[in-house]
Amino acid sequence: MASRQDTRYGIWLAACVGSRPGAYSAVISEFGSARGAYNADLSKAKPSGALSRKIIAALADKDLSEASRIADFCSLNRIAVLFPSDEEYPALLRDLPDLPAVLYVKGRLPDFSRIPAVSVVGTRKMTEYGMLMAYSMGYGLAKGGAAVISGMAAGGDSMSHCGALDAGGYTVAVLGCGVDRAYPTGNARLMQVIAERGAVISEYPPGTEVRRQNFPERNRIISGLSRAVIVTEADAHSGALITARRARLQARAVFAVPGKVGEKGSAGVNSLLKDGAETATNADDVLKDFLFLYPDAVSVNASEMRSAEQAELSAISYGIDMGDYARERRKRTEEEKRSIPVPEIRIREAEKDIYISEKKEEAAVTEAELALIDERTRAIFMSLPDTAFLPDEAAGAEFDCVDIMCALTLLEVNGLVRAVPGGRYKAKRRNI
Repeated sequence: MASRQDTRYGIWLAACVGSRPGAYSAVISEFGSARGAYNADLSKAKPSGALSRKIIAALADKDLSEASRIADFCSLNRIAVLFPSDEEYPALLRDLPDLPAVLYVKGRLPDFSRIPAVSVVGTRKMTEYGMLMAYSMGYGLAKGGAAVISGMAAGGDSMSHCGALDAGGYTVAVLGCGVDRAYPTGNARLMQVIAERGAVISEYPPGTEVRRQNFPERNRIISGLSRAVIVTEADAHSGALITARRARLQARAVFAVPGKVGEKGSAGVNSLLKDGAETATNADDVLKDFLFLYPDAVSVNASEMRSAEQAELSAISYGIDMGDYARERRKRTEEEKRSIPVPEIRIREAEKDIYISEKKEEAAVTEAELALIDERTRAIFMSLPDTAFLPDEAAGAEFDCVDIMCALTLLEVNGLVRAVPGGRYKAKRRNI
């Protein structure tokens, strides 16, 4: 691993080149190292290929203050900083033209030379079937000796991590923000467990907040780390398909779990199968391809299909963001409650009959309920309007719309907000 001084130069260079294809390799080829690029006389540098005028102009900024701050933060918070020249840097990523120039690692990466890595990705809008398959794939792959890679996103990604953890295997979460930021916020506990028993990684420095444009770039690392990518469930516009496309460009094997014809959430996976993706109905369908490369690590017939109940209990135990599945489940529960007739009781008062509904005023939130959510989500909950609101109406100076949307999923899973007609939400009554 690099010295502190070289770490500063490496972080500085990563900021200069970003993820531009070929840029990092071109700089190293020209100057030998990050330190060499920093000390180079750029007046003699000639633009050529990936070493563009834009890259040379970026290298001219010699301010190391931000790189030093990041290096110090990582050192104090036990976050490893890896560069392509480091032995611990995953070898498969080095072959990418747009390889990440730096990886921030919280936890411990598995030895990818000894065990295969397989990505399992799925839609945020997962159905019960999608939840079951993502969990079972993660569980079966880990049982069979593979490391499970995913993006810790709400829905299918998180369920694959849960499966791998429950099987006692390795799992790696690749984030589109800093490794000190849980996204979605409801996955804070899951992130902690992954860091303890596997690794949470990102090419973005600690402190980087969630940005929409980061996720497609993040996906190239998910597929790049892996020998194969499995898409468990995806509609025609799912971000999981971006990972599959990246995998094909990187010459990785692409598998898809067949979906029910006509279901919106199956359109993407069935399209992948039409385009040549291999069919995966269980983890063994993928693991058998690695028996030759990893004979001491991989075993087939070790995986097993889990049940929907086991998957849901696992999700609850890790407190994960279950995406739209949780919203639909709560919606069904509320519809079932509304379908039950509400009896009335008759009270005689002052010579006349009065009919009073048995329905009571909604109970206020309790401290016990608030204890189930993290402090930031609690602060957002306490700031929500008392009346029905749209997410953007709840945003303000302290919390923007992304903060509100991230928090609403967790709050809804915990019964602290509910969806009402018109795309609005209603927070539980607060009087504490």
